Amino acid sequence: MWTSPGVHMALRAFAYVSEAVEGIDGADIDRILVEASGFNRVAGVTGVLMFDGRRFLQYIEGPDDGVAPVEQRVINARSHQRMRELARGDVATRHFPRWTMASARIEPEVMDAIVDVDWNGFSAAAPVEGQRRIGFARLLEVWTGVSGELEPAAVTLGS
Repeated sequence: MWTSPGVHMALRAFAYVSEAVEGIDGADIDRILVEASGFNRVAGVTGVLMFDGRRFLQYIEGPDDGVAPVEQRVINARSHQRMRELARGDVATRHFPRWTMASARIEPEVMDAIVDVDWNGFSAAAPVEGQRRIGFARLLEVWTGVSGELEPAAVTLGS
C-alpha cells in the first residue's frame, strides 16, 4: 500500500471475542494463523489473536481498506461462532506494528479479565484512581507482560 510522502493514512481497528467450534485442534489453529498472516500482510493489517482453549479474542489494526476485508474474512470463518464485537474505531498509532498475526494461548481467567470489562474504544492509558481499566488497556497489559515490552515473541497457539 503506497502513499505519497507526508500523507498520513488513517488507521482503524476492531476487536472481538468468539467461541471456537467444537473439535478445533492445534493443527486447525496453526492453519488459521498461517492463512491470516498471509492475508493480513497483503492487506497491510497487523494484530493479535489470543485463545483460551474455548474462545478467541482478536484485535486487528490498519488502514480502513485493509481492515474491512480482514473483518469480512473473520465474519465468514467457520472456525468460530457467536462472534461479539468488543470495539471498533480509529487508532492514532499501531500497537502491534511488527505482527501480521501474533498469537498467544491464555488462561480462561485472563480472557475473562480482558473481555468482561468496558470496551469503550482503544485507549491504552492507565485509568486514574478509582476508574476501571478498559478492555483494550487490559489486552495490552496482558500482551506486554510485566516488563512492559511491546510485542514479546509470539507463542504458537496450536501445536
